Amino acid sequence: NFFMKEGRIIEELVRYWNTYSEGRSTHSIEDFSKWLYGQLSPKKELGSEDMGQTKMELGRVFGRLVNFVDLWGKLAFKDLPLRHFEDFGILTGAKYLPNPSKNDLANTLLNQKSTAFEIIKRLTRDGLLAEEVEKEDRRMKRVKLTELGEQVLLKAQQQAGKVSQLLMGDSTDKEILFFLEKFKELDRFHTDRYNQGGFQSIDDVLD
Repeated sequence: NFFMKEGRIIEELVRYWNTYSEGRSTHSIEDFSKWLYGQLSPKKELGSEDMGQTKMELGRVFGRLVNFVDLWGKLAFKDLPLRHFEDFGILTGAKYLPNPSKNDLANTLLNQKSTAFEIIKRLTRDGLLAEEVEKEDRRMKRVKLTELGEQVLLKAQQQAGKVSQLLMGDSTDKEILFFLEKFKELDRFHTDRYNQGGFQSIDDVLD
């Protein structure tokens, strides 16, 4: 199959974990990762095909985590006038960006701008955002939180904190800091690529 069969990677990890944990009094994901690397890397370097399969599996896992973000986010926001984390992102931008325009808020999301504008329009219609015409350039509209929007954002931040806690599972503080630094590094990498723009295909992004 194009991807590993469901569950195969988990079975392999459990087998390695049992070997790693035997006779140990303390365990951690970070230490296990280093041990696992030491077990695999000296034997042979991954060939291009093996590494390609590993990267695809990693992509699949990331995809599932993104789906969980959406799933838990909808559950967390179910009693709020928000549909998903993109709404939360727009409200957060309206709160913390300096006098943002609609374009500024749209740029905080990685969707098509038309999608972001629709979200802004809906949140404005629901009374969470208000638009003001720029005095110096009447073609530009500034966006700010309403009093209701401030209240909703405060509650949403509390709920988002719960989602973040859930997503990290049983990770230790040390592991969370490790993930944070790595994800920041990846975010910088992808942001640089994204800002270059003008890509016609995924091959253009890879070059």
